[in-house]
Amino acid sequence: MIKKITLLIIFCTSFFMQGQEPVYVHFSEKNGLPDKEFYDLFEDSKGFIWVCADKGLFRYNGKNYKSYSNNLQRALSVFNAQEDHLGRIWCNNVSGQFFYTENNELQLFADLSKELRGQLAEFIIKKEYLWVFAYYKTYKINLKTKKIEYTHSLPRKIKGAPFVFKDAIYFGSIDSIYSITPKNNINRIVPVGLPFKDKSGKKIGVDQAIIFKIDSTLFFRQKRNGINRFFHINKKKKEVNVINGFEAIARERIYHQFENNNEIWFATGTGVWVYEYKKQSFKLKKRFLKKNDVTKIVKDNDANYWFTTLNDGIYVIPNINIEKATISNENKNISSLDVINDSTLVFGNTKGNIGFYNTKTDSISIIDLPTKDRVSVLKYFPSKNTVFISKDFGGFTFNMKSFELNKISGLSTAKSLTILNNKKLLYTSNSGVNISDETGLNNVVIDKDQGGKRTYTSYYNTTNKSVYIAYVDNLLRYDSLWNSKPIRYNNKSIDVKSITKTTNGVIWVSTFKDGVIGIKNDSIIHHYSIENGLTSNKIGMVKADHNQLWITLDNSIQLLDIKTKKIQTLTKREGVVSYDISGIEILKNKVYFSSNEGLFSINKEQPFKNENPEVYFNTVEINESDTLIASNYSLKYDQNAIKIGFNVNGFLYNQKRKYNYRLKGFNNQWLTTDQGANSVKYNSLPAGKYTFEVQPIIDEKFDVNKIKAIDFTINKPFWKTWWFILGIFVFFIGSTILYFRKKIKKDKKERLTELEKISLEKELISINLTALRSQMNPHFIFNALNSIQDLILKQDTDASYDYIVLFAQLVRNTLVYSSQDFISIDKELDFLNVYLQLEKLRFGDDFNYTIHFDEKESLEVPSLLIQPFIENALVHGLMHKAGKKELHIVFSFAKNVLQCTITDNGIGRVKSTEISNRQGNHHKSFALNAIEKRLEIFKKQYAENIGYVIEDLYENEIAKGTKVILTMPYKNRF
Repeated sequence: MIKKITLLIIFCTSFFMQGQEPVYVHFSEKNGLPDKEFYDLFEDSKGFIWVCADKGLFRYNGKNYKSYSNNLQRALSVFNAQEDHLGRIWCNNVSGQFFYTENNELQLFADLSKELRGQLAEFIIKKEYLWVFAYYKTYKINLKTKKIEYTHSLPRKIKGAPFVFKDAIYFGSIDSIYSITPKNNINRIVPVGLPFKDKSGKKIGVDQAIIFKIDSTLFFRQKRNGINRFFHINKKKKEVNVINGFEAIARERIYHQFENNNEIWFATGTGVWVYEYKKQSFKLKKRFLKKNDVTKIVKDNDANYWFTTLNDGIYVIPNINIEKATISNENKNISSLDVINDSTLVFGNTKGNIGFYNTKTDSISIIDLPTKDRVSVLKYFPSKNTVFISKDFGGFTFNMKSFELNKISGLSTAKSLTILNNKKLLYTSNSGVNISDETGLNNVVIDKDQGGKRTYTSYYNTTNKSVYIAYVDNLLRYDSLWNSKPIRYNNKSIDVKSITKTTNGVIWVSTFKDGVIGIKNDSIIHHYSIENGLTSNKIGMVKADHNQLWITLDNSIQLLDIKTKKIQTLTKREGVVSYDISGIEILKNKVYFSSNEGLFSINKEQPFKNENPEVYFNTVEINESDTLIASNYSLKYDQNAIKIGFNVNGFLYNQKRKYNYRLKGFNNQWLTTDQGANSVKYNSLPAGKYTFEVQPIIDEKFDVNKIKAIDFTINKPFWKTWWFILGIFVFFIGSTILYFRKKIKKDKKERLTELEKISLEKELISINLTALRSQMNPHFIFNALNSIQDLILKQDTDASYDYIVLFAQLVRNTLVYSSQDFISIDKELDFLNVYLQLEKLRFGDDFNYTIHFDEKESLEVPSLLIQPFIENALVHGLMHKAGKKELHIVFSFAKNVLQCTITDNGIGRVKSTEISNRQGNHHKSFALNAIEKRLEIFKKQYAENIGYVIEDLYENEIAKGTKVILTMPYKNRF
């Protein structure tokens, strides 16, 4: 039933007169912003973003914020960030302190608190000077000496902020415009010439003049009685002229102005106002961020627009050519889009409503339909001036002239609505294909073979009056008589989602998973996929714009130029609102996209930015310790755990993009980081030479000019170096030579020792024979036989017999023992006892002797070594003594050596020598000479302290005898 809906429009339509705003990203404290109140923002020559905030100075590298402060800083808030010719960043505060950054720290340059007295002065760095602009004075400070070299005074004339133009600095006061020349001279160039009193004679409140430019033309603004006035500066005529067109911001608080091509953007207490300058006049073009106190506007090197605010953090517009219509959250999930005329779009949403968007006035009207089920498809029928609306559970028509809403039967759950020859409406659904008009569907079966099949989309080619219908299992082309022909690719069906046609007559279809296909004369002539430029094979919609093709994918929006085959890409990083696109329409210079996030547009004249990301190294860690960043490193063999961090300054690069990297010398193949990752670590690298290379990825392209590299060498451990190996070889050869030389020397020494031993043995034998001769000397034999003869003459047969036996035993033992080096100590004691018994026969009863040995060890001692000492004691000590003659022999161990002590109570060596001299006996004892030689041989053989000492015994300085201490070698018997 037809219903008049004029009242419906009045009561059920919501009107929105909202300006279309650029798509922006909002930085706040919730996502890491260090503050919410900002005064200034600046991009330096390296691409770092510096922000002056209530909490201090911060540097943003595209991922993290670094804070800069100084211990002498009296206020955290800083202002007026700028860079000097040395790359240092400057700022100041309300306390009159001026700072600059150096070595990643904030350094205090000057404290002008006494001069400024609480004023927040503007300043500028010009080569070797700091120029400070206070209300009434200008200070010129030498950067090297930090001294004020010049002061320019303007009593009661408030000065404005400095402005640099063509290597000169301009600033304004309340009545004049001044310049600082390249030679640092101040000149008055233009008098303002404006009155200071109104017509009634009342004083006009006048503020400082703020200079700005557009192209090469200078302007200034000045508050006069609280109203913003704008003027053109004519340097030639030295006059200023009033400029109109800024009435809308006459009472706004303006923080900053920004020139952008032929536009001037004002940062105000009510957002951003954009004015276009054409034909020497200004016209308001658009507004955005209306609810914010915007304090600074900056366009960075990547054409991102930054906006600082006093109360809501920082906003960034990644692409000024992408704008979003203001639609309420309730109505923004758009399911279908179509064109009404060159300035109006119509859309349907999932809430069951339709809306009209006026592109000229940026206005939106939402019409609530009677049912709330989703609008599946809508289509504007120009010849009938009617919008056909298919919903999930019904259908409607809306007449744009009469504003009548009609219910239409059978038009529910459409997959596509296509106008045929501007007369009929082709309706495709999940159950087949029909033709419809205002009254409903006609039961026209166009293809019995495809009856009841699900469809996805359809397209009418006006050139040859053919219809393309995408079924669930095939793409068919129908001619004007509805004869069908399947279109296949490599003998396989094509799963089509969207169809369009470019000016060159090529039909383009998007597929669910096989990219974009171009068809001409029912043949496939083009195929685009990830292999030749697409970012994905999963395609949403395609829309032709002459010979260009807009493509929506699951990860981007791309533009394909059919002639050049060039593909350009837009992503969410550049401001794309959503990838879930439900419709594409082109009006004049804009492409409109409907999505689950509302309606947004792309200015097709300049939609793409020329990005120029520069990667740099920000960290190098060796064995998990930070080190200074250098282009070349020489490392020890155990310094082989290396982490390299890199970065691209700018807006969100590291959150959305990736890097290619490789380590030449380890793996020459290029690898790709994960999204958001900007460091690579290598553990336990072997020794060698390496080059680490990294480059940012831009649209999946490889640009060798963007590669940055670090070289490092991990040296071999010293035991693997050539000099160490050579040293080991030399050492081995030398050691071998030394070994054999030493061995030869040792063998030679052993031979010499052996020869010496043989010689010693021979000498010992000779000495033993000598000792034997000493034992058997004729004098002793004569004395012994004479004593035995006396016994025989006394007819003391038993005693003579006993002595003869002792004498024979002594002679026999002497002969036997003289051939042996060592004999048992028992034999030695028996031998000495026999010898002393024979001597006692000679000396008589006055002679007494003792032999003492208490040790139980079974030892061997040198043979016939002690007897000559005993004989010496008897001959030289006791023989000439009157009275009792005593001789004591004691064997003992002292310090692990065997000693024999022979003590007599004879006349001593002094008297014995005197007697020997009187008798003419001057030669040394023959036996003692032999003993000394024998002891010397023993000393060489046994390397022990072997020998003898003789001590004279005295009592009250009278000789009482002699003591001989003999140290001799011994052997243990087992």
